[in-house]
Amino acid sequence: MKKTVLFLTLIIFSLSCGKDTGTALSGGCNYNGHPLNKGASGGCYYTNSSGNKVYVDRSYCNCL
Repeated sequence: MKKTVLFLTLIIFSLSCGKDTGTALSGGCNYNGHPLNKGASGGCYYTNSSGNKVYVDRSYCNCL
């Protein structure tokens, strides 16, 4: 039983990883030509060419 619960937990965790919960800002905020997104916790970031999130100061997301 414990193995089944552990297996199901691992599957659920692996499916939830990698999902981007950030939302693109409708005001067209940019940082050095990169469109900015706002994460679930309010962080401000853009995605670089390698697909990594690069966080910038939250004030850059207040462009409206």
